[in-house]
Amino acid sequence: MDGKDIKDIKDISYELNRRRKNATLKTKLINKEAYKNIDWKKLKKEKKLAKDNIVVDVPLPVIRREDSLIPVWNLKRYAFLLKDTTPDTAHPKLWQQGKLNLNSGLFKVTDKIYQIRGFDLANMNLVRGDTGWIIIDCLTSKETAEAAIKLAKEHFGDITISAVIITHSHVDHYGGIQGVLSEDTEKNIKVYAPQGFTDAVIEENINAGVAMSRRGLYMYGEALLRDKKGQIDSGIGKYVSLGSITFLNNVHEISPVSDDVYVQKEIDGVTMQFLLTKDTEAPSEMDIYIPSEKSLCIAENCSASLHNIYTLRGAEVRDPVAWAKDIQKAIDLWGDTLTTVFGVHTWPRFGNKYCLEYMEKQRDLYQYINDQTLRLINKGYILEDVGRMVKFPESLSDEWYNSPFYGTVDHNAKAVYQKYMGWYDGNPVNLNKLFPEESAKKYVEYMGGEDVVLEKAKKSFLKGEYQWVAEVTKQVIYANPDNKDAKFLCADALEQLGYIAESGPWRNEYLMGAQELRYGNTPMPGTVITDDVLDAIPLEKVLYLFSIRIDGLKAGDFDFKINFIIPDREEAASTEVKRGIFRCLSDNLAEDADVTVIMSKKTLYDLATTNNRPDSSSIVVEGDICKWQLFLWTQDSINTDFNIMTPLPK
Repeated sequence: MDGKDIKDIKDISYELNRRRKNATLKTKLINKEAYKNIDWKKLKKEKKLAKDNIVVDVPLPVIRREDSLIPVWNLKRYAFLLKDTTPDTAHPKLWQQGKLNLNSGLFKVTDKIYQIRGFDLANMNLVRGDTGWIIIDCLTSKETAEAAIKLAKEHFGDITISAVIITHSHVDHYGGIQGVLSEDTEKNIKVYAPQGFTDAVIEENINAGVAMSRRGLYMYGEALLRDKKGQIDSGIGKYVSLGSITFLNNVHEISPVSDDVYVQKEIDGVTMQFLLTKDTEAPSEMDIYIPSEKSLCIAENCSASLHNIYTLRGAEVRDPVAWAKDIQKAIDLWGDTLTTVFGVHTWPRFGNKYCLEYMEKQRDLYQYINDQTLRLINKGYILEDVGRMVKFPESLSDEWYNSPFYGTVDHNAKAVYQKYMGWYDGNPVNLNKLFPEESAKKYVEYMGGEDVVLEKAKKSFLKGEYQWVAEVTKQVIYANPDNKDAKFLCADALEQLGYIAESGPWRNEYLMGAQELRYGNTPMPGTVITDDVLDAIPLEKVLYLFSIRIDGLKAGDFDFKINFIIPDREEAASTEVKRGIFRCLSDNLAEDADVTVIMSKKTLYDLATTNNRPDSSSIVVEGDICKWQLFLWTQDSINTDFNIMTPLPK
């Protein structure tokens, strides 16, 4: 935007309200330029790959559950994407990727391998064995998994499931397990997963599950309208389904054998070679090569997008060097023979030469970001610098499948900085900063007050300086959370940033932030910490949920022991509260316990994961009941719906 666009910025009034806005001229120009830069030849190839080999077309599927009017999964909400015109309110490449991710149904990968896409964020893959079908990954929800299996049965007949393989420890790949197993309840179906799978699920999805779920709502844009101003796509799929998340406690974890590079197993007559890829896209993950089909399941280590070294929902930073090395291991092991590569998101690749090029270029994304970030770190640049300074050369960026539809170079480079250097940038000014609310009040005071800041911010908005407007209005919001004009202007700035974002999660984050500022908080629709999940983990891990809720200052002077007996789990444990810490001591009862509590697993789960306090009749207390009441008093409340855009109480 220049002087020709706005003659006198002072003469233009900008109305602040909670309505969603159209794209500004600046946003339109940015997206128009992005449209001109699309490589239509590369996109044509992706369109062909996404649609090829469809066996059963299921346009815009809707999956429901009996106890809810809200569908578990609903692609009909994305029918607007099928229009030819790309709107000004969406990055044109993300719009096209959103269309590609609408291809739904049953697809053929090889004569014995099939893929179900478009029934959840992830794919379900099926491998034909001697006596039945081997399922690779189970989607997020019991309901979507059941719908996928139903689709396969409608085409192949009354199929039998002979085994299940879970490629890694993220919920969109294991959460539907009971939906798969429910089809053959009388069989003892083996479920395979990579080494460390159960521990990784607990560590990543349960211990920090409340915060991750809350932030995941923003990352996937769950509460946004599905339209040209709302949620379009998440880069590697649409969104996380809203059904019942399940788990299993008798998973067979595949572990290395001696010094062998891979682990070979024969599952239902099919030889499979498993390459463990620890600390790549997930803490516990594995690739699977099927020699008879010359086909490699690359898990989530390759997909039709740059992936996340750090995921915006929150998680430990992944190892980009290990990631690159393990893709190379797969190339070294099977590169001479493979003819197809398929994953657990997006669509397969075909032909030896093309598959290898795809794997090599995906490999180089993560190595490049790691190495270039370290180059800048060693020149003294800090986290905020490296995100904007690292750029891909054209030899990497020219492929559609290397586009930042999911991860971005910006936040991945910052992740590499965090991995090597941590949160501190070396500048002592940042060593012990004030609470954001305290500094915000000072900033606003120094800048002349809220009204002055907002008048200047309006002018900056009209100039198209959206990031700056968001940053400066945040200071006003944190100084005075009741300032509606600051919230509305910040929301408008975030909205324009969302409209020009090539990354689905970035767009979702910006638009969810704008929505919270305009309309208030969006309650969580569900939780990953379900009773089914808790049933499948050891009692010690369930009790640890009390450990991370205990108010250490309240419990700082306590020193007593509690025995827990859970009859319907047939488990017991001795614990102690000491120096502000609650810890599990043993799976044997302590003779010197101050108090023993006996309760059902349902009562235990409610106590551990909610703010509910069960009726006293549901818990048998033997011994010093005051100690038990003191323990309950130390348990901090859970806030699953905490604010993200406004300050929390301190």
